[in-house]
Amino acid sequence: MLNLLPSLLLLSLTTHQDTATTPPADELVRNGGFEWVGEKPPTVDGLKDAVGWGNVTLGLSELFSRESKEKDVGIPVNLYGTMEPFEGEHYAGFFAWKDDQRRNWEGGTEDPFKPGWSVYSEYLQSELVKPLQRDSTYELVFRVALSANSDRAVSALGAYCSPRQLEYGHRRFLEEKPQVYVEEIQSEKGKWVEVKGRFVADGGERFIVIGTWPYAGFETRRVVEEHDNQYAYYYLDGISLRRVPGDDE
Repeated sequence: MLNLLPSLLLLSLTTHQDTATTPPADELVRNGGFEWVGEKPPTVDGLKDAVGWGNVTLGLSELFSRESKEKDVGIPVNLYGTMEPFEGEHYAGFFAWKDDQRRNWEGGTEDPFKPGWSVYSEYLQSELVKPLQRDSTYELVFRVALSANSDRAVSALGAYCSPRQLEYGHRRFLEEKPQVYVEEIQSEKGKWVEVKGRFVADGGERFIVIGTWPYAGFETRRVVEEHDNQYAYYYLDGISLRRVPGDDE
């Protein structure tokens, strides 16, 4: 069952295998395939090496590349499994949820069970080509794939278009309300799954943020029995945001 926000018109999930295509002229995401990278091959925690992308919290996401000398962030084999890109030679990855609870055997002032340590999550952010227009309808698409080494899968994967750049000094879930998300637990491995939705902009949204949104009804499910990593790690590729022509004209 799909959960729709008041401004959300459509949301769907479909499975795809596709190749890279030339971005259309009306594309609002600058580097939605993570193909535009810096001069050096990516390393661990290297999302910043994808031009135009950065992290929202203290949780640092990865950029994966065929050119990387670091096996942890290689393609197709890497630290989290084996996966070919949806398109091109790169993709990103993030912890949608991780049980990061710690025990402080030596005591001290830090409480190891304070909020945030047991709901570790990562968020990717990029500035849009131009701000969204008020009352205009936009279609947002991105692809995710649950990594093979994940023993959990989650729901509430989605995207939030923000009027300001988000920056938080923690590693837990965000409280913003996404315009597009999927309520179902995404548990398929080895396949790119499309998250697609339309929404009406408030106007002035300048950044796109992708991750897990508890407002959307967050749930977890254990998908393997042989090990217990207690994390859900998703690859991310093929992000697109475009205004729907003629809808508000």
